[in-house]
Amino acid sequence: MNKSIIRSFAIGGFALFVGCTGDTMSATDMEASIGTRLALGPDAALAAPGRSDVILSQGFAVALRTAVLANDGYLAAQAFEQEAFANVDVAQSVRRPQFSASGTLGAMREGDPIDETTTGLATDLSVSQVLYDGGASREAINRATATALAAQAGRLDRGNLIALEAARAWVDLWLASNRLALLRSRTGSLGELMDQMDRMAANGLIDRASVENAKRQVLDIQLEQNSLEASQADARVRFSQFFQSARSEVGAPAQLLSNEAIRARSADWKTAPALQRAAAELIAAQRAEQEARSAFRPTVSLRAGVTSPMDEDDTTDLNGGVFVQYVFADGGRRKALLEAATKRVAALEAGLTSGQLATEAEISTSLARLAALDQSMTLLNQKIRLSSSEADIARSQITTGQANLRQLISAEIESYRALDDRRQLQGEQYLLQLTIAARSGYLSEVIGLEP
Repeated sequence: MNKSIIRSFAIGGFALFVGCTGDTMSATDMEASIGTRLALGPDAALAAPGRSDVILSQGFAVALRTAVLANDGYLAAQAFEQEAFANVDVAQSVRRPQFSASGTLGAMREGDPIDETTTGLATDLSVSQVLYDGGASREAINRATATALAAQAGRLDRGNLIALEAARAWVDLWLASNRLALLRSRTGSLGELMDQMDRMAANGLIDRASVENAKRQVLDIQLEQNSLEASQADARVRFSQFFQSARSEVGAPAQLLSNEAIRARSADWKTAPALQRAAAELIAAQRAEQEARSAFRPTVSLRAGVTSPMDEDDTTDLNGGVFVQYVFADGGRRKALLEAATKRVAALEAGLTSGQLATEAEISTSLARLAALDQSMTLLNQKIRLSSSEADIARSQITTGQANLRQLISAEIESYRALDDRRQLQGEQYLLQLTIAARSGYLSEVIGLEP
C-alpha cells in the first residue's frame, strides 16, 4: 500500500481522536462557570422540578415531614445513600465474568526479511473470571455494603436532626410571639399607672422613692419586650428557612409525644441512627483493612481469548488458561495502605465509643431535666394562682386605700412573670421531648418520615 493511503489512515485516526476528546476549559473559563452558578443563588435549587413544597395547613407533624423532604441537606443525604448502594453493585461486578473486545483499524508495516504493509481490521475478544484474589473482592463487597448502610443511617440521622431544627424554629417563633402577646396584654396598663404615680408624687401624696422603684420595674419590662422582639425576628428567619414561609407568629405546636412514650423509646438510644452510622463506618474500615491485607496474596484468574489478525492470510489465534499474578515489591505501597487502614479502624473504634457515651449522657440528662420540669410546672401553677389573686386584691384595694399604686404595679408584674415562666417551661418541655426523640431516632417515625 502506498504512502498516501497510510497518510490518509493516520489523518483519519487523528481526526477521530480530536473529535472524541474535544476542547478543554481553561482555568479562567472554569472560574467564570463557577461564578455564574454562584450568582444564581439558592433560588435555582429551590425552583428545581420535583422539589417538595412545605405544607403548613395540615398540622405540625405534616409540616415537619414536608420541611425535611424539601431540605437540601436531606436531599443531599438521599443522593449519597443512592450512590453508596450503587457502589455495592460496582464491587460485586468484579466477581462476575469480564468480557472485553478491542479493534484496530489501520496499517501494519513488516520489516526484514519481508518488507510488506498490511491494512485492515484486527480484533481481540477476551473473557476472564477471577478464581482467587486473597479475599480482596469479598472484602470490597463487604466494605461497600457497610458504607451503604452507613449512608442510609446518615440519611436517617440527618432527617431526625433537620426535623428537630425545624421544630425548634417553630417552637421558638410560637414562644416569642406568645410571650410578646402576654407581656402586652398583662402590662399594657402600666404606663397609665405610672402617670398616676407621677401626678401623686408631684402633689406630695407619695414619696419619690416609690415612683423611682416602680419606674425601674417598668423599664425592666420594656427591656424584656425589646429582647422578645429580637428573639421573634430571629425565629422568624429560621422558620422561613425550613418552612418556606415568612410569618410573624404561628400556632402552638401539636403535642406529638407524651412523656411516657419518650421515656419508653429513649431506651433505644443504642440503635440511634448516628450510632448506627458510626458502627457501619467502623465495619467498613475493618473490611478495608482486610482488603489491604489481601493485597499481599496472589491472584488467580481463568482467561480465554480470540485474536483475529489484520492480514487475511494469517490464522485466527485462540488462547486460554489459568493466569497467576503476585507482586513481590511495590515500593512499600501495600504496607503503607495496610498501616493507614489499621489506624483508621482504631480511630473509628474510639469515635464510636465516644459517641455512645455522649449519646447516653445526653439522653439521661434530658430525661432528668424533663422530670424536673414536670415537678416545676406543678409548683408554677400554684404560684400563678397566688400571684393572680394578689394582683386582683391589690386592684380592689386601691379604691379603699389599703393598697397603693406601687404595690399594684409590683403585683401585676409578678403575675405576668409567673405566666411567662409557664410559657417558657412549656417551650422547654416541647424541645426536650423533641430532642430525646431525635437523638434516639424516634422523631422521624412520629412525623411519618420513615415507616
